[in-house]
Amino acid sequence: MASLFATVYDSLSFPNVLLVLLLFLLLHYLMVLYQFRNMPPGPRLTAFPVLGNAFSLDFNAERLTDAFKSLRENYGRVFSLKLGSYKFVMASTPEAVKEMIVQRSADYAGRQQTYFFEKATLGGKGLVLGNYGPAWKYHRKLFTTALRQYLSDIGLVETRVSTQAEKLVHFMEEQDGKPFDPADCLQRVVADVICGVTFGEGYDTTNPDVNKLLKLNVELVANTDDSQIVGVLDFFPFAKYLPIKAYDRLLQMVLRIFDIIRKLLRERKENFDPEEPVKDLISGLLHARHQDSENDEVRAAFLSDDYLLNTVEDMFIAGFETTSTTMKWAIAFLVNYPKYQDDIQLELDEVLGGRNPSLEDRTNLPLIHAIIMETLRVGNVVPLALPHFTLQDTTLCGYRVPKDTIVFADTESVHLDPKCWENPTVFNPYRHIDENGKLITNQGNFYPFGAGRRVCAGEPLAKVELFLFLSWMLQKFTFIAEEDGSPPSLKGLFSGTQFPVPYKIRAIKRK
Repeated sequence: MASLFATVYDSLSFPNVLLVLLLFLLLHYLMVLYQFRNMPPGPRLTAFPVLGNAFSLDFNAERLTDAFKSLRENYGRVFSLKLGSYKFVMASTPEAVKEMIVQRSADYAGRQQTYFFEKATLGGKGLVLGNYGPAWKYHRKLFTTALRQYLSDIGLVETRVSTQAEKLVHFMEEQDGKPFDPADCLQRVVADVICGVTFGEGYDTTNPDVNKLLKLNVELVANTDDSQIVGVLDFFPFAKYLPIKAYDRLLQMVLRIFDIIRKLLRERKENFDPEEPVKDLISGLLHARHQDSENDEVRAAFLSDDYLLNTVEDMFIAGFETTSTTMKWAIAFLVNYPKYQDDIQLELDEVLGGRNPSLEDRTNLPLIHAIIMETLRVGNVVPLALPHFTLQDTTLCGYRVPKDTIVFADTESVHLDPKCWENPTVFNPYRHIDENGKLITNQGNFYPFGAGRRVCAGEPLAKVELFLFLSWMLQKFTFIAEEDGSPPSLKGLFSGTQFPVPYKIRAIKRK
């Protein structure tokens, strides 16, 4: 044995070591070429061991989507590369996005369980970040059923949203035409609606625990620096072993959020009566657990507290953050384009007279809907849909996409594609109105809520909130710049969602 080690040691000359390294690299590149055969074009010779094509990204980019700019320029809008141990495909054309999330939705319905995704969902038990499978499908059904039951009670929905709209109007009246940042008040009223849907009567942001929950979620979403670091590093499995504080900071916030929800869930379980009807999301989940724990052991396992905690958090963060951010974008656009604000107010006056808006007015107020649609298109609250994961070998635009490939749908590139939209970067709500003044709802290439198996389950509630809140605000106020000639910036900041740079405006009460 000693002579064997001596022989090996004697052979470790620099030329021999170099030769071994060169052979190793050659084998590595041959494997890369084989793995990516017939896949979309992309960099191959810069796919280094362990790191993959990390150096092909633009690390100076302000947004994650911009990190791929040079790759799009060199390889087209559908390309592939290797990041860490993952094969990665970017779909940026209208044809590719439609094929991926609509036509082949079942093939792309997965969600890769990276280190952060797995930890942030207590072991992959979330709806938004959880992988597609029996547990996910069961919870998705529970979620959509509970939301549909809630929305079916039009009177209840309208009362809850209108109550918060009155609070919003009152807050803006108190500002007395002085400059203010609308972010906090918008987040608070939307959060109070979500609290009603999720926890039921008696729960809103005046509750210390719920208020703390709101603040933690706001901090989590606003933490752009850590989110972007983790968003990239999560593709490299070895990163979890490195002393990277960004992981710890984000995960600590997530665990504190779960602690609060666990306390609220415990309170509801103590007072739960299976004979009472379902009135909110938590009571719906507890009813399902009570029934299935007696009839089905597998489903009972799907309703453990960890699953329930994730479902509640998915409802809370997805329900309030995207909706309040959309309203912040809408106000910013309307201050920059005051003509459309005048047109909306004229429509509101003609339809409503002096009474308050209601859900019955939706068909008669197409311009409000058009403003919402155009805000979602240009503002791109979710510019890069959460990564999908292929569940089986499939194709995309004629290219091979193997199982276990991460695929991004770049919906922002579709929403701003000049082949799909005339002057795409210009805010123009009339592109959603036909020659008869009716709303165009089926023109395609429009994915603010995603599509297919992974479409946002909260879309119906978000549309109700956006319609009522914007109608109430614009009926009562005209929004103008903080200072003459200084409207809000339309530059977006990205952290999971894309939100406008913080701004101040003035709300001038209409006469």
